[in-house]
Amino acid sequence: MRAECGLTESLILGKHYSEMYFEDAEEGDPCNPVSACNLSLALYRLGLDLFERIMDIPGHSPIPKSLFWRRALKGDPTVETNDLVIKFISMVENEAKSHCTNCRKEAGSSPLKRCIRCLGAWYCGKECRVQHWKAGHKFDCIKS
Repeated sequence: MRAECGLTESLILGKHYSEMYFEDAEEGDPCNPVSACNLSLALYRLGLDLFERIMDIPGHSPIPKSLFWRRALKGDPTVETNDLVIKFISMVENEAKSHCTNCRKEAGSSPLKRCIRCLGAWYCGKECRVQHWKAGHKFDCIKS
């Protein structure tokens, strides 16, 4: 892909450098909105590209981390595009909560229960939640 100024756009490099920024940040430092937005977008787009739009593969789902970084921006007065942040979160959540993350059963009339740690996975019951955790959600899950 080509970006501005003739530079090559690389989602992997964008993800790498954004993660490095947050690893080097001191505890209590304010969140850099540009880095958080870039990391969220890179995680989401890499998930789409690498896993052929299947976003909830246990141990490889970009949804919890992508939502975590977008939520970090929500309500930040320095973020000029707060409406886009809210729209992104709504879009991802609406898609994810339409079915059980583990068994893919449609939500239907009974609402799904959310992972209380990352708020990025939805389950039809405790059995699916436990199975999905053991299958790899424990690696994707990030405390919100």
